[in-house]
Amino acid sequence: MRRVAVLIALVLAAAVGIGWEETKAPVGTPPSMRGSVAPDIPPRPVEDSLPPPPVRIPREAVPVVTTSTVERMGMEGIEAFDKGNFEGAKEAYERVLKVEPDNLAALVNLGATEYRLGNNEAAEHFLQRSLRIKPDNPLAWLNLGMIYLSRNDPMRALAAIAQAVVQAPNDPVARNYLGVAAGRNGWFDAAETELRRAIELRPEYADAHFNMAVFYLERNPPATELARRHYREARRLGAESDLLIEKALAGKIGREK
Repeated sequence: MRRVAVLIALVLAAAVGIGWEETKAPVGTPPSMRGSVAPDIPPRPVEDSLPPPPVRIPREAVPVVTTSTVERMGMEGIEAFDKGNFEGAKEAYERVLKVEPDNLAALVNLGATEYRLGNNEAAEHFLQRSLRIKPDNPLAWLNLGMIYLSRNDPMRALAAIAQAVVQAPNDPVARNYLGVAAGRNGWFDAAETELRRAIELRPEYADAHFNMAVFYLERNPPATELARRHYREARRLGAESDLLIEKALAGKIGREK
């Protein structure tokens, strides 16, 4: 795979991110890249070592509803979301929006919830609606970028997630997914740079170590020892084992029929 110069600056100058009136403790856990992909994403060519990862909304990308008059309903949505009851979360956030149609946290939460339910169009609608109200919140841009990644639209994903990084340059989750988006565009130097930054910001970030291992294995030739180091660190930090990576580290991928 070819290596290209870091081009992220081209998208950082585009739009402005989004912001929150107030954000409390994050809700959710960041996902790994491994696992099965969405049905609309084509498989990676045989010559590549690893399949494209799925994209799931990390818990850090789900803000907290803080408006006093709707706090109880908002908390019900957060609790339902946290338990995986996305239909219940959706209902709670819709009740919030009936009271406060422009509640930014509820709009982004509902967008994240619709995404979890597989309703990408509805998810994008609510996220874009929140951006029209207040276009400087990184959480909505990050969520929007995840939707574009799941649609296999890496350029739009890169542009959206870059806005999250503009607004929150020290957010390791945004840096991690900017690295993922850069890698999906074939910009592997940029991907490595962003993943390294994510790890610098959060050394115990298992997903960033895991993703770094993925991209080191995608190099031509693969940087096997560096990949092994990051994969072992990801496993030490709690990441689950991945058969494809372990085969690649053992040198078996590419020789099996």
